[in-house]
Amino acid sequence: MKRMRNFVLPLAALLLALLFLPQAAHAQVENCPTEPSLTSIADGEVFTGSNCVLNAIGDIDSFTFSANAGDTYQIALAMTGAADSNVCMELYGPGNTVIYPQTCTSSSFGQDVSVVVDQALTVTGTYQLNVTESSNTTQGYALSLERLFPFPPNATQITTFGQAYNGDIAEPTQSNAFIFSGVTTGTYEVTAAMTGTATSNVCMTVYAPNGSLVAPSSGTNPGCTASSFGQDASVVIDFTPTTAGTYMEFIQASGNASTQTYSLEVSCLVGNCGQTKTPPCTLKDAASYASGTLTMNFTVGNIAAVTWNAWLTSQNTITALSGFPISQPITNPPVPITKTVTVAPSGTVGVLTTLTYPTKGIVCSTYTQVNTGTP
Repeated sequence: MKRMRNFVLPLAALLLALLFLPQAAHAQVENCPTEPSLTSIADGEVFTGSNCVLNAIGDIDSFTFSANAGDTYQIALAMTGAADSNVCMELYGPGNTVIYPQTCTSSSFGQDVSVVVDQALTVTGTYQLNVTESSNTTQGYALSLERLFPFPPNATQITTFGQAYNGDIAEPTQSNAFIFSGVTTGTYEVTAAMTGTATSNVCMTVYAPNGSLVAPSSGTNPGCTASSFGQDASVVIDFTPTTAGTYMEFIQASGNASTQTYSLEVSCLVGNCGQTKTPPCTLKDAASYASGTLTMNFTVGNIAAVTWNAWLTSQNTITALSGFPISQPITNPPVPITKTVTVAPSGTVGVLTTLTYPTKGIVCSTYTQVNTGTP
């Protein structure tokens, strides 16, 4: 356990201040540095702009990201601006092994102006993306990285069924993720529809809690709208969950090289689909003390990735518990998690614990007291 510090503020005021600590937001759209070289790219980030340019056939723009074994990421690379040269992408894993061989766009055929791969990773470590071009000229590009499984922490929660949510693919290669809770007693209808000026068709996939795809969508062009045919300005997926848990609706522009506004909706088609408003999290603590050990039997549940914090208060001091904060992945349904810490007898002590979202702050908190005996 970290060394305790004394504070001048009264304990109650300090606890209140901790409950409103600001949280950092995830990165979204960034311009490249002047010459990208081992530039870090974050989950949910898009690199595009005036500096995202290849200048010669030997020019290599490189990007890195850290991932865990079992993760699946979607990597998308697209040409931007005038099509003067095809752009190519290659992925290296830890140990500089080629995970995804060099693959290029083929714009000369009037299609394939992007390269997109859903890549399952088997090794924990640092991965490197190399972006190059096939001709000795100048070519702009956009590059994005989005984790598909486990579901990304920047996913938007759909808490109310039957309510329309507006979305925007604002940059080439950008994607949007939405999560919602599903139960086996209902059939759900998931819909995405184009809005505004039609610049690109919208494509939608729905993922089950284990990361697999649910049943295919309906329409002339399954998975995508087909506005160029004068019909199918929406795409629909109806499915009955085979397991209860968190599902993800994933939206991107057709070809990953354009932009488009859209609306989406998750509705209960038939049966019992559970609560229309899903609690964002569950957080409980049953604490006990014996022989110098404080045991905390937590119950933790969250429908989106959160940061889990915990502090110990004793007398007039407060300290973060050893091992906290913790990046807690989606945990639905809630599960029991036991933590222990050595605490000398010091009368009644308290444990404050919170779950926080990156952009919304605290969504669950609880405060528990336990008597540790006479000091």
